[in-house]
Amino acid sequence: MITYYLTLAYRRLLATKGMSIALMLGLGLGVGASMTMITVVYTMSWDPLPGRSGHLFHPVLDILPSSYAVRPGRDPRVAMTWPDARALLRQGPEYQQAALASGRLLVDSQAGVPVPFFARGQYATARVFEMFGIDLVAGRAWTSAEEGNRARVMVLSRSLAARVGFNRSRIGDSIRLGGHSFTVIGIADKWEPRPRFHTDLQQDAFSGSEEFFVPLALAIELELNVASSIFSWSNAVASNSLEDSRSSWLQFWVQLGDDAEKADYIRFLENYLHAQVRVGRLERFVPPRLPRLREYLTERRIVPDDVKLQLALCIAFLGVSLLNMSALIFARFVGMSHEISIRRALGARRIDIIAQLLSETAIIGFFGGIFGLLVAWLGVALVRSQPEDYASLIRLGPGLILAIFMLALVSSLLAALLPAMRATSGRVAMQIKVAE
Repeated sequence: MITYYLTLAYRRLLATKGMSIALMLGLGLGVGASMTMITVVYTMSWDPLPGRSGHLFHPVLDILPSSYAVRPGRDPRVAMTWPDARALLRQGPEYQQAALASGRLLVDSQAGVPVPFFARGQYATARVFEMFGIDLVAGRAWTSAEEGNRARVMVLSRSLAARVGFNRSRIGDSIRLGGHSFTVIGIADKWEPRPRFHTDLQQDAFSGSEEFFVPLALAIELELNVASSIFSWSNAVASNSLEDSRSSWLQFWVQLGDDAEKADYIRFLENYLHAQVRVGRLERFVPPRLPRLREYLTERRIVPDDVKLQLALCIAFLGVSLLNMSALIFARFVGMSHEISIRRALGARRIDIIAQLLSETAIIGFFGGIFGLLVAWLGVALVRSQPEDYASLIRLGPGLILAIFMLALVSSLLAALLPAMRATSGRVAMQIKVAE
């Protein structure tokens, strides 16, 4: 029976080529454009640490003076000062905590490095490897004791190690970065979360990788170059701006197991802020916030407004296309009302006729999906050509291809369902008498 329906539908489509092609093109254009933008938004909303993100929280402390006017895109509260981070690390409950900031250092000319070059990495506390799932392929990470003693150690990424000629046999050797000598104690495996939640998200949220890891306390002592944004709300000049309690530049994360642990940690933060008010450092108490990683990314609005607008426009265009398609299909089915009435009079069931009519739109949906796939391929190619840091992540994968065909098929069937039911209604079936 299905073969019979498809045969009738095929003949009908050939008899009305112009309208059929118009329906396929309109559907394909709407589906392809919509799926392209949905893919962009989905890619930018990836979970950067699957399996871990639900337990990672980002403390937000408002320690700004009441007179400080926060400018759009320049909110110091998205980062933390070193005195606050150090206090939380020392005084906090026995939960996993980590503070870190981005750095950019010159790899000095040395054996294996004939020409100096810049490398980007992280200044971090010892637990960052365990919290974020950064695996080591050789050596080890530094300990809290080594960090406290300001041991000049570091971990290289696998890519940087290969570039400067380090391997397992050279663990323990020294390397010079930023004018300082460090002992390489480990080599980290590739770690590239997207988006790069662990940075300040001010730039390159979707591109780049970490090429080295240096103990945070050591980086502060050596006053190494910081690539993260540094927010200051005082004109006073500090001997070391990284240690200034009026300069925020660190990203701070805590790993919690359940709601009870979250409530316990919030109480700790509240007690800490109350203590800072009592000693006169803070002007007022502002309740702290503790968003989860995904909530924090949503707050930071890493999906640009122009991308959201483009998505809304594409979905609106798809909706208009489906409305136009429904109107054309209705006109198409009404033109068949005499044929439908005769078939009903000969005993054909209404459900059978609806199924036959929907088989026509299923074919339209299939070929519309093929055209939509072409539109999506062109759309993805256009996005990837843009100078945006997320552009290289956009892919036309199997999931997107399947989604395009499914959306085209379902959309075509939904657009045709009401016209098919209307065309086979009892009132339309009586038109056979009028035709006689």
